[in-house]
Amino acid sequence: MTGPGNYVMSTELLKLIQKYDVQGPRYTSYPTVPHWSSTFGQSEFKTTLESFDRNTIRPLSLYTHIPFCEEKCYYCACNVIITRHKEQADLYLGYLKKELDLVSPSVPKTYSVTQIHWGGGTPTYLSAKQIEMLFQEYEKRFSISATAEISIEVDPRVTTFEQLKTLRTLGFNRISMGVQDFDPKVQLSINRNQTEEQTIQVHTWCQELGFTSINMDFVYGLPFQTREGFEKNLKMIVALEPDRIAFYNYAHVPWQVPYQKFIPEHSLPTAELKLELFQLALEIFKDRGYLPIGLDHFAKMDDGLVKAFEHKTLRRNFMGYTTQKNTLLLAFGVSSISDVETIYAQNFRKLSDYYKALDEKRWPVMRGCVLSLDDQLRREIIMNLMCYLEASIPEMEKKFSTELKQLEPMVSEGFLTRSPDRLQVTELGRMFVRNICMVFDAYFQRQQEPSKRYSRTV
Repeated sequence: MTGPGNYVMSTELLKLIQKYDVQGPRYTSYPTVPHWSSTFGQSEFKTTLESFDRNTIRPLSLYTHIPFCEEKCYYCACNVIITRHKEQADLYLGYLKKELDLVSPSVPKTYSVTQIHWGGGTPTYLSAKQIEMLFQEYEKRFSISATAEISIEVDPRVTTFEQLKTLRTLGFNRISMGVQDFDPKVQLSINRNQTEEQTIQVHTWCQELGFTSINMDFVYGLPFQTREGFEKNLKMIVALEPDRIAFYNYAHVPWQVPYQKFIPEHSLPTAELKLELFQLALEIFKDRGYLPIGLDHFAKMDDGLVKAFEHKTLRRNFMGYTTQKNTLLLAFGVSSISDVETIYAQNFRKLSDYYKALDEKRWPVMRGCVLSLDDQLRREIIMNLMCYLEASIPEMEKKFSTELKQLEPMVSEGFLTRSPDRLQVTELGRMFVRNICMVFDAYFQRQQEPSKRYSRTV
């Protein structure tokens, strides 16, 4: 491949795509969610939190899931509830308060909140008044640092200046804006009609209000995307100069996400075209001064994500890449996932189950996982590969000799370089990093046959 206008897909690369385009995890956790247990519940989660030293000062991250959307985007695999009945949000906020009342007493008072994120769904489904009320509920129960990173996901189609002003007044300093694709034909096919003007308007408001970091989400692999149209898209997005770009590979899993059945299979780009689009984005983003971070994020050199990459404090979780590796992540709301040292805990995915548990004064935990020592070692290797595209060999030489041998074909194919002390993922290997991580995934390797629960890796 040369410049953006002279892309050449070699025969060798086509063969690699055919070989490695398989179904596999995205590694937002390890072990991955399908291997968590439904026997894990309130007792295990509560005991873990209450086992921490009550006198130690530690950083804490808080996530809140707001599941409501006015319309369903067909590509979206998030846990959402489609409704225009805004009174449902008031009911939900009441239950969030119940969950906070149950869980927060188990958290040491010495812990300082250094990171907050609201996701969904559409958090700006909430009115400005509801946003303020919910944030105040957290302020009552937790000590929020004056320098905390406080972020929220917004949909430009439904977000108002009043909401953004309220968020900024409350201390929110980072905005993550869904864009996905500017092409009207692509938008129509995924049921997300969002004009360029709407995106620009919200971006302008965020700049005027002084948000310190603006992120835009973009997706490649959507129906009817073409190389020509996508290049135009990429130039439009870099012209807006967001601080970060989350560049996600569309996961087509209609057997898990029923709405994706409305997307005709023939309209989806081939694996070869998706790889071409990814390569094109790499070039354009780099030319405009964006540093690639991990698997699918890009950031300007002065952004906190780059600093976290340089200082080895990146963390990969269910929100993508975040900047504070060593915080304890507590998550609230339906389907939300907590990540607390050696455990994961997920809340019920159905709203009725979530409400029922809280009515019974139970923590609404649906399933979870307690990591073994082997899990912890493998998680460290996988997360280093996903965050920094490298892993230390000395720490794995004896225990993972079988895995290192399995990687030898990937070394010869140019995905990895191996020195005496580390594995380093190459620029080509970046596109196959999930395949590399799968070698270290003991649960995936024990599967008797490929699982349909995962999306394709390319």
